Amino acid sequence: MFRKIGMILSLALIIPIGYCGSGSTSDKKDDSSKATVYVNMPANTEIAVALIDSIDTDFQLAGTEFRARLTRPIVVNGKTLFVDGAEAKGILNRVVESGRLKTPAELDFSLTAIQDGNGNWISVGTNMIKDKKGSHTNREVALIGGGAIVGGIIGKIVDKKGSTEIGAAAGAAAGTGLSAATGKKDIFYGAGTEIVFFSSQTMKIAI
Repeated sequence: MFRKIGMILSLALIIPIGYCGSGSTSDKKDDSSKATVYVNMPANTEIAVALIDSIDTDFQLAGTEFRARLTRPIVVNGKTLFVDGAEAKGILNRVVESGRLKTPAELDFSLTAIQDGNGNWISVGTNMIKDKKGSHTNREVALIGGGAIVGGIIGKIVDKKGSTEIGAAAGAAAGTGLSAATGKKDIFYGAGTEIVFFSSQTMKIAI
């Protein structure tokens, strides 16, 4: 009789232990299924953005950061790396303020990071966009009676190594009335200007 009671008690102790062991195994399986997936974003991938901050060589210095937003998603092999509207940021690599009738304005700038779906900033490298004003003797400012500025289209730079497409800017010509009067011709990109950067190297992006 006592032997039977002892066997029943032994079984009662073994069963809970076995149950706990099977539960921890399934947890480990669940953890392993959440492995991070990486996708290679090739060099020369187009990164289309619209500026949130304006850029002006008359006021800003080299090293100044600017904000932008993707105008279309970045998709590689059917995988979305960054969604449309994701925030991006960049830096003014080189700024030369326009001098009066002597020094043309110059500007080099690039993107540095894009925000992923989890809110993390992912570092990216892009070719620099280089912009330089022409000679002061060739005026490119159109005026209508009273000094109103016409324009805002910056044009197209075609070289794909560090190239860009710059669309019509919201208020892109603001401030150029004073520039025309004083001989200063600074470079200005208004908020809303659309720009296409190109990635400078292959990058691994976690999705």
